[in-house]
Amino acid sequence: MSGIPRDQIEAFIKMWLESVEQEKVRTGLPIVRDEKTGDPLYFDQRELRLRYLIPVKRIQRFFEGLQQDQVLYTECKSCGFRFFPPQADCSKCGSTEMEWRPIEGPGKLLTYTVINVKPTSFMHYDDYVVAIARMKEGFNVLAWLKAKDPSQIKIGMDVRLVVERRMPENYLTYAFVPAESG
Repeated sequence: MSGIPRDQIEAFIKMWLESVEQEKVRTGLPIVRDEKTGDPLYFDQRELRLRYLIPVKRIQRFFEGLQQDQVLYTECKSCGFRFFPPQADCSKCGSTEMEWRPIEGPGKLLTYTVINVKPTSFMHYDDYVVAIARMKEGFNVLAWLKAKDPSQIKIGMDVRLVVERRMPENYLTYAFVPAESG
């Protein structure tokens, strides 16, 4: 996906923030007008940029699975309940005895949406499709759906999970593809 280069996004944000600041000086209020509707919008004066670290030691096997081209889930050895995203402990029976298994699928597409208006941190991507599918293993998965032509996506179609390298961030993740795709 090519999308908009990050430096162009940041330049646009800087320009927009300058116009907001000018409007605040002009009116004395932290209010801007929505470009489409003209409705007043409160502009929070604080910038929120997030980066965070999340401990994953107890589910590290999930990430190791991605490196081995597998998307894994956990199944409780005590009660048999299945979890995706994987969990280290069973929230149904409290057991800590979990077994790791690959998602083999396929899944049935339950719903999807084409994302045209993206959060700032995703603006560098072209429009993308987010979907939910019910996997044959009995749980739902939320992931991007890779389709050459979004008009060909149909509720109920078979999809499968694949491991992909998401660029430009250069990390492994998972995505749906139509089941007949190679």
